[in-house]
Amino acid sequence: MRILFLMNDEGSPPGVLLEETEALGHRPSVLVPYKNISHDPELPGAVPTTPDGFDGLVVLGGAMSILDEADHPFIHPTRQLMRAFDTAQKPVMGVCFGAQLLADAHGGRVKPLGHTEWGFLPQIWLPAAEEDALLAGSTPGLPLMQWHGDTFDLPDDALPLSTRPDCPAQAFSIGNLNWGLQFHLELDQPTLLNWAGLHADELKEDPAPHVEQMHADIATYHEAQADFARRVMRRWLDVCADAKTGR
Repeated sequence: MRILFLMNDEGSPPGVLLEETEALGHRPSVLVPYKNISHDPELPGAVPTTPDGFDGLVVLGGAMSILDEADHPFIHPTRQLMRAFDTAQKPVMGVCFGAQLLADAHGGRVKPLGHTEWGFLPQIWLPAAEEDALLAGSTPGLPLMQWHGDTFDLPDDALPLSTRPDCPAQAFSIGNLNWGLQFHLELDQPTLLNWAGLHADELKEDPAPHVEQMHADIATYHEAQADFARRVMRRWLDVCADAKTGR
């Protein structure tokens, strides 16, 4: 199968999700539309206008906000492509910014969260998650990485799958095989370590204790998150295969 990854920030690569796709023998096509860069010699860097030729779409995170769409011309065609994949009954996974854009594409409202969700934070899986094709059997309270300042109201027909007290919209499914995941399950260890430094640069107080704590958290939680990401990606790729067989 051929899986399209849209990378919306060089600091947010597809990481574990890409590794699992390749490990299972599938063909990833990675585009960086905000810079018009393609890592697939057969494709230009711009957002494709059609899902033709692809079996699934992963829209990754980014530091930009959907609320600043006028400054980021790739957002509109990405939204349109997500809708086109839904119409074609081809699976979509949105991660962080990608989850927010998925909600927006289906009628949800993106808005400022009012604070920054940062670090490995426990998920509260909702009852529907136990029946979900991707999330069934997830470890209760699993700490997963977060870094975002926007959130969203779920579309009316979305099925919420997880939540948190300070940011209720976390994981959801909607439409024809679409999943939004606010957390950054995809991050590999080098990216997490890089993020520790990037986040420290934003702090007004002495960053050293924050970096030290983040390094400790990475050592504690990364492997469990990576195992979770590999399992979710395997299951999502199974959904892609089933959808392809059914078309």
